[in-house]
Amino acid sequence: MYVLRTLTFIRLQSCVVVYRQTKMRISRESLTLSSSIAIIVMLVAVFSGSSAELLNAEDEQRLVSFVKNLMECRNIPGLTMTIVKGKEHKTYSMGVSNKETGEPVDSSTLFYLGSLTQSFTSTLIAVLTQRSGNVIHFDSPIAQLIGGELRLTNKVLSEEITLRDALMHRTGLSTGSIGALTGLPKAMSRGEVINQLKHLPLLGVFRDDFSFNQFIYTLAAYVGEKITGSSWEKLMRTHLLDRLLMSSTLVEADDVTAPGFARSYVSEKGVLKEINSKLFDAGPLAPASFMFTNADDMVKALKFFLGAPNLLSQVQLPPPVLEEVMTPRTLLPAGFRESLDKSHYVWPVPDVSVGYAMGFFRNVYRGMQVPWHASSSHGFTSIMWMVPERSIGVFISINGQKYSTTPLTPLQAITYTVTDLLLGEEPWINETSSCTFPETWIKLPEFPDVKLETKEPDHPLESYIGTFGNDLLGDMVVRKSTTDDQALSMVMSEVTGQLLPEGGNVFRLFLDGSFNHLRQPEEGKHPLPFLRFFFDFKVKECVAVKVPDSIFGGSPITFHKKPDVKEEL
Repeated sequence: MYVLRTLTFIRLQSCVVVYRQTKMRISRESLTLSSSIAIIVMLVAVFSGSSAELLNAEDEQRLVSFVKNLMECRNIPGLTMTIVKGKEHKTYSMGVSNKETGEPVDSSTLFYLGSLTQSFTSTLIAVLTQRSGNVIHFDSPIAQLIGGELRLTNKVLSEEITLRDALMHRTGLSTGSIGALTGLPKAMSRGEVINQLKHLPLLGVFRDDFSFNQFIYTLAAYVGEKITGSSWEKLMRTHLLDRLLMSSTLVEADDVTAPGFARSYVSEKGVLKEINSKLFDAGPLAPASFMFTNADDMVKALKFFLGAPNLLSQVQLPPPVLEEVMTPRTLLPAGFRESLDKSHYVWPVPDVSVGYAMGFFRNVYRGMQVPWHASSSHGFTSIMWMVPERSIGVFISINGQKYSTTPLTPLQAITYTVTDLLLGEEPWINETSSCTFPETWIKLPEFPDVKLETKEPDHPLESYIGTFGNDLLGDMVVRKSTTDDQALSMVMSEVTGQLLPEGGNVFRLFLDGSFNHLRQPEEGKHPLPFLRFFFDFKVKECVAVKVPDSIFGGSPITFHKKPDVKEEL
């Protein structure tokens, strides 16, 4: 009891300190004991919130039953969820954070956000623009802000790219190919990454085409570092997270398997297996993909993004600035939009994709604007979804699920249901359809179950062996396979795999090791091929290998063969 009272006193004392730091001009002399107590009660109420007006008992039971059923049928180990409406909020914790120990998820359990981190990075840039005294603007050329050291694939892009271009993924630059999986060499600094961005080729048209790019988000964060002299990690901590009282949220961590972190799981041959924790190390690309948070902290984040006037925090963005961050100016490509847009007549309730803003997608659901973002990476899938018109916010994260070509769909089913209940609408997804959503209305895409037919390469396998390097992405080692005398193997950071010949000088990568789940996620089906590798020869000597952006092709990144490196067979 003494500890409880002490913690309560400290919490109230912290509220008073924050209150005194606000711009409310109340002199100490005018505060009587009774008024001080009233203020403390008010602040604690704002901080704590309640669920009194969120959902009635029937809808609450309906939601919990819906989520539990979905978790069971989709084999989801653990889930954390935050719901906000106005000043009220509630958190939900279900399942386990660790399948081996059975540790239950609670509202303090940390879940990985992946690329949802970008919503926070873009918001941090917005905060810095407000605090810069008009030094930083979204439309300021980045080259001017960082002293002219920027060298991209061409002069026009180098000179004209702005923070807005970077934060909207409209540079047209390549995504970085296999670097999206491997990350970057651990010794690289952000400054060194920026100096090597010239190795990213153009994939689309500058300012016309959306091209998701974690390297360019890192460039935007680097601008903040150059202007302030502080790292992105420190800026995020001091200018945003601490001021929002998001004290548990992490943007750097030495051990993501420590107590308090949810473990994550991926489907390998139909069985959920824990992911290699080394894959979470984003290195210098952290501004685009590294953040761990929990349901409690996301209460504050959602209220902040919704512009809650009664939010207890030390950071506020003027509504026009928040709106600018969330206003789309980039249309999504057709293939990307199809997975996010439900405007077709087959859908009972339309959810229309409008475009992409700075770290936020924008949809229109039931006629209301919805800024949102989501991520699916290394077993974790998360979504943050807001309806500002009704002061509604939803955050959900899970730490695994059975194999799906569209891993976001279970969270979409929950999000639509929560939103409908909060709006007083009848949900259009029931417990039965949630298990196969969206297949009640459309057929999900499937990778063809086809065995790759290998063909004789143009040169002996020994000719392809060597170490290939790229100044941005690092080294890749190609050897003779130890398990297949007709194949090669490759190693690049944590990525390993087999290279099977398709004829000519083209090899197809089949991942294994830490990424074996991408090779054979389902039992009884042929392994799924990944990227193609195109080897370049001059006469009879291999000089480089080119790796496209995706399994569908795209602008390749070149890895040049390093001299004086001989690999033993």
